[in-house]
Amino acid sequence: MARKLGAILLFLGIIGIPPKAISQVLHTENFNVIIDTAKTFKGNLTPGFRYRNVKKDFFEIENAADISVRIKNHAFTIANKIEYSIFGKENIMSGGFLYLEYINLRNKKIAFEPFFQMNWNEARGLDSKYAGGINLRWRALVKNSTGFFFGIDSLYEFESWDYSGVPDYLLPVDQTAIEVNRIRGNSYFSLKQKFGDLFDLDISGYFQPNLSSFFNNYRLAGSFELTYNITRFLGLRFLYQNIYDSAPLVPIDELYHDVNFGITISF
Repeated sequence: MARKLGAILLFLGIIGIPPKAISQVLHTENFNVIIDTAKTFKGNLTPGFRYRNVKKDFFEIENAADISVRIKNHAFTIANKIEYSIFGKENIMSGGFLYLEYINLRNKKIAFEPFFQMNWNEARGLDSKYAGGINLRWRALVKNSTGFFFGIDSLYEFESWDYSGVPDYLLPVDQTAIEVNRIRGNSYFSLKQKFGDLFDLDISGYFQPNLSSFFNNYRLAGSFELTYNITRFLGLRFLYQNIYDSAPLVPIDELYHDVNFGITISF
């Protein structure tokens, strides 16, 4: 109970000093750029380095990219990431994702966002995940320097897990891979704020309950991203993300942290 309470407080207090992750929850708001009426093309390229406290020491070099294109009242976002990692003494391709989204911008307040994602994370034990759905997105506030959004939807997901991320002392006798299909709810908030030309702040939070077991099987996730813009096109980024899964399919830690420092190239 204390662990759950701590995770919820961490989620609610993420706007404070922080204590990412390609796993059960994909933090999509980090690459949903604010659609600027003066631009038709916008995106980011983010190479980075990461250390994680999982089953073994985990070092990683990664590259992520996201692009948004606007054609009149239609906006398309595509994002992907590939990670190359050293897990203990093993060199592995540990993870990545592909995310596709469409937004109709005809209504200035409400938008429907069909999306599809696929991702994997070998270090965590997530062999593969496929998910899709339609967000109902409310643009509560959109100005030149500020964007504040809420969203709600349901999504279908397929997940396949193995035991590669489970500590040895928790490994069961039967280590057959686990597969599951289910419908989840999804709600989120997102704040995107520019502070002059120097800093960009991006904060988001997610709640994903299993619709068949709303209060016993859910996921919380939060993200805090701060970018210092060295030039118009080059910046230094600090990114902290977490996921809390109340009922993981394999015996891994319920609370998962991910800290990343990297360079962001914007265009």
